[in-house]
Amino acid sequence: MKQRLIGLSLGLTLSAFAPALAGDAKWYADYDEAAKVAKEQDKDMLVDFTGSDWCHWCKKLDEEVFSHESWQKGVADDYILVALDFPNDPELKAAVPNPERNKELVGEFGVGGYPTILLMNADGEVYARTGYQPGGPEAYLKHMKEIGDEGRVALVESKAVMAEFDGAMTPEESWKAYDRVMGVLEGLTAGSPFIGTLRPAAIWGFDNDAENAKGAQFRSAFTLVKLGAAEKAHFSFIEEADPKNEKGALEYLVEARFGEVRDEATARLALEFLGKVNGFGFQNKELGFGLNMQAVMWCKGPLADNELAMVHAKAAKAIGSDDEAAMKELEKILAG
Repeated sequence: MKQRLIGLSLGLTLSAFAPALAGDAKWYADYDEAAKVAKEQDKDMLVDFTGSDWCHWCKKLDEEVFSHESWQKGVADDYILVALDFPNDPELKAAVPNPERNKELVGEFGVGGYPTILLMNADGEVYARTGYQPGGPEAYLKHMKEIGDEGRVALVESKAVMAEFDGAMTPEESWKAYDRVMGVLEGLTAGSPFIGTLRPAAIWGFDNDAENAKGAQFRSAFTLVKLGAAEKAHFSFIEEADPKNEKGALEYLVEARFGEVRDEATARLALEFLGKVNGFGFQNKELGFGLNMQAVMWCKGPLADNELAMVHAKAAKAIGSDDEAAMKELEKILAG
């Protein structure tokens, strides 16, 4: 990505696009200019939020995917490419055409890390979000097609069900619309750009189902926790409704607590909660294995607690995984 901007002369008027990496692809550095071109050419946009001179994974994504002509040819017919750079180097900063607008876009699209790659239409409606993926240009093209195809369908569905929910005139209509919204929401994964759109209906269902008479309190709380979009009230409800993880909801609170770790104290609390759920058993084996492996890394790293690392390593082995490489690494850890 650095090569996209390094050629810009500070003594010249900044162009609308950053220089191409390799081949003929143009990377626009101005989002609004790129959106105009996308509308004119009837294309979608791939928007890369990057730190070209400091972000390790941004550099790897450039080197392994974006700089390859095969990838550029693979996206040329469908996407306008946009690189919104947040460099540290003063010269590179000066080459960014509209840094304040870029900061606005970070907030608008909820960008929390780099690289963040958004696939969106020319109206700025995001239908897929991703980042670095290993495997090279062909694998990334396949990944883009998968998330793009799914995302375009989800965009249409999300608009339709929320229009129905917002237009409901009676409680009966609202509950029918709620059920349709939840059907779409439950099919999403954490990080989906449509969670925020559908979330108000899930909150409504939770708030309007006293005593969980319709099952909506649990359905909404479980889904929001699972997707990383829950509030404290939903966490508390799940702890009371599924105290022994018999419904497979409590285990997602572990994931949420891992996401809140900021220091040793919060890490220890998260690990204590993980140990509790290990005792009940994980229903999502992939989640349980991943959390315990993360716990091992923490314990062997910043927490310097080898004894606890072995506890979680044994828990991970008991859960198991189809990832042969991960299992081999686990065996090395257990071997000491």
